[in-house]
Order: sequence, then structure tokens, then C-alpha cells
Amino acid sequence: MKRELLFFSVLTLLGLSGCGGSSSSSNAGSTQPSVTPVTASPSPISVPTANTKQDWGQLARDTINHEIDAQANDTSLWCYHKLQEKDGKQQLFAACQTKEAEIDRLVSVNGTMLDEKHREVEDRRIKSLLKSQGQLKKQSQRQHEDAKQATSLLKLIPDAFVFEMEGREGDQIKLKFTPNPKFRPSGHEAEVFHHMEGTLVLDLKQKRLAEISGRLNSAVKFGGGVLGHLDKGGTFLVKQQEVGSGYWETTMLDVQMNGKALFFKTIAVRQKEIDSEFHAVPQSATIQQAAVMTQDKKTEVQGRK
Repeated sequence: MKRELLFFSVLTLLGLSGCGGSSSSSNAGSTQPSVTPVTASPSPISVPTANTKQDWGQLARDTINHEIDAQANDTSLWCYHKLQEKDGKQQLFAACQTKEAEIDRLVSVNGTMLDEKHREVEDRRIKSLLKSQGQLKKQSQRQHEDAKQATSLLKLIPDAFVFEMEGREGDQIKLKFTPNPKFRPSGHEAEVFHHMEGTLVLDLKQKRLAEISGRLNSAVKFGGGVLGHLDKGGTFLVKQQEVGSGYWETTMLDVQMNGKALFFKTIAVRQKEIDSEFHAVPQSATIQQAAVMTQDKKTEVQGRK
């Protein structure tokens, strides 16, 4: 599983929920994968000289287009640490990717390492998964479809919002975005954009989207509220950073959403994930080898901290 899917998935999550702070991890590794870089070093984006919404919108459009192209051409694979917080529980996983799928091994819960009994349970779960080619294939297909839909939503951002400069630090510039009243959404997912405001942080040197954060400034009603709604005040934050020369991966996801879906099913999305300690995986790695890599003792040390 490619980590950029996590970056795109927030946009899908916001839309699909209605239909049915804050610093990035600082200890990401710098190991270079054994593949050709995604692109040569891109020419830095020129900052508009005139402070107009049209100019800042074009800057956002150029960066997002390059972001999508870079993600599509990135074939790098990684092992990394995944720290998840959900429903009051904190879980640390050792994760490794291959071209086939990703293997996640649970290492600790709420800061406590798994005992021998639970490590054996985790070993059996992973062995069972490795034997289930159908399950691995289904996982890969689901991730592909989610990524395809989320990428389509990402492409809409330059048209869905108007942009203003909020600040600059070094090679990164922060743009504030608010709904574009002229934007006409074509589906439930894009409809969320009419109720959202937030900020983008753009890396001008590498033409990458370093951060996106947003807040629902009003309730989102799907089908006039019949199909469901998302409550006002919901927030999300996603950060990504360079983990190898020219390679960017998501390092933080934080979503806080509430609402109702069809048939009055309550939506309560409170999820936080921090990814760190990235190490390159050879392109030739098999899913079985990835499972072995998740037993790296370095992860056990991390789980005890």
C-alpha cells in the first residue's frame, strides 16, 4: 500500500461518510529507495507578484497537478512505524509494503508491548493472511478504487475554493482557502467543499503539498438531510514530508468528524495516525519477506518508549 493513499483518503472519507496540533513526525528516516527518483528536481514555483485570488489559485493548481503526477509515478516501497489513536486506544504497528500489499504487525497497545500470548496471536493472523491470496487481492483492489476516487476529489480543489496568502516560511507558503460560490459540485463527496474552509501549505521548491487542514464551517446535508449529514465544526489535518531524496510520504492524519448517515447510523470519526522511521524496501520484496521485516527489533524498542 502506498502511503500517499492515506493523504488522499481524507477527502474520500469526508464525502463517503455522508453517503451511506500539530507538527509532523520529526524522525522520518532518510534512506533512499533502490528505484529511480520520481522526477528530476522540479523547477521551483514562482510566487505571484500580485496579491490576487486568481494568482494564488493558479499557484495552488500548479502544485496540486504536480502532486498528483508525482504520486502517480512514485513506485517506492517502505517499512515504517504506524502509531494509531482511535476510540481512546493507541496502537503501534510495524508496517512493510510490497507491490502486492502491505503487512501491518501490532507491536504495542497503549504503550505496552504485546506479551508472548498476544504475539503468537498476531503471528497466526499474519500467517493466515499470507495464505489468503483472495483477501490480499481484495485489499489491493479496494485501495486502488479509494485512491482513484480521492485523486478525482483532489483535482477539484483549485476550482472548489478561492485562495489567499496567509504566510511564508522558507520554501513553504501557506494559503487560506474558502468555498468558491461559483463551484457546482457533481456528487455528494464534492458537496462537502461548499461547507469547508482551511489552509494549504505548499512546498515551492519541490512543488509538493506539504499540509492540508480543514474545518466544516456549517453542517453538510446530503439529499436535504435525508441521506445523512456531517456536523458543523468537524476538522481534519494531513501532513506529508520528504522521507528520501525526492520521495514524500504522509506522516500525520488527524480526523475529528461527527454526523448521521442513512438509516440514522451515527458517524463518529475520531482517528489520528502518525507515521515515522521510514526505511526503503527493495522492489523485489515479496509479501512473505515483508512479514519478516515487520519483526525488526527496532520497532520493539520504539514500542517501549
